[in-house]
Amino acid sequence: ALVSRAGAPQGQLQIGAVPSAMPIAARFAVRLQAAHPGIQPVLRSLSSPEIEAGLDNLSLDLGLGYPSRPEAAQRRLAVWPLYDEHCFVLRCSAQATAGLAFGPPMAWREAAALPLVLLTPEMHHRSIVDAAFREADVAPVPALQTNSVLGLVLAVRAGSLAGVLPGALVDTVRAQPGLLAQPLVAPEVRTPVAFLGTAAARPSLALQAALDLAQSAPWRQEVGEHVGALQTVAAPG
Repeated sequence: ALVSRAGAPQGQLQIGAVPSAMPIAARFAVRLQAAHPGIQPVLRSLSSPEIEAGLDNLSLDLGLGYPSRPEAAQRRLAVWPLYDEHCFVLRCSAQATAGLAFGPPMAWREAAALPLVLLTPEMHHRSIVDAAFREADVAPVPALQTNSVLGLVLAVRAGSLAGVLPGALVDTVRAQPGLLAQPLVAPEVRTPVAFLGTAAARPSLALQAALDLAQSAPWRQEVGEHVGALQTVAAPG
C-alpha cells in the first residue's frame, strides 16, 4: 500500500519492467529508495502484456516497457519516454580482453549466419529481433532459445553461441573478459523504452516522487551512460 505521512512518500511501490530493461529498472529502484527511504520499491520482471494488465487492474503502480506496442496504445497508458533501445551481437572474443570489447558494426544478414541464442518467441524483444531479420531478408533458426535474459548472457559466455541483446543488457557485462559486442545495422533498429502508468489515476505522493525522479536530468544522464550506442562511454574503472 502507498501511504504517505507528513508529506513524506512512504510504502511499497509496485514496479514492473520488461526483462530487457531490468538493468535500468533496478538502477531506478535503487535511486528512488535512496532519495526517499520511506518508499520500498517492489520490482518484478514481467512480460509486456503482464505490465499492461497490471497497470489496468492497478496491481502495478509503474511500468518500464515498450510504448510502441499496439496493445499499449489501445489501453491509453500514460507514457514518459526514457531511451531508445539499440541491438548488439554479443559473443566470445577470439582475443583475450581485459573487459568487454566493442567491434565494428555487423549487418543483421551477417549475424543470421552465426549460431544464435535468442529469447523465446513470446518475448517482445524477440519480435523486434525477428522483424529486423525479416527486413534483412533472412530467417535464421536459433541454436538455442530461452525466456531468461540471464540464461541468454550465460549461454553466450559458455562457448560458441552469439546472442542478440539490447544495449542495457550488454552494459551489464562490461567488466567480463573475453566478450565482444558489435552494434547491429542494416537495418538500424531503435526501439523506444518508456515508463508507463495509468493515465486516469491521480498519483500518490510515492508515485509522484517516482515520476519526478524518472523525469529528472541527473537520472536521464545516468541512463544515457548505460544504454544506446555504449561505445562512446568509457568502461568503469
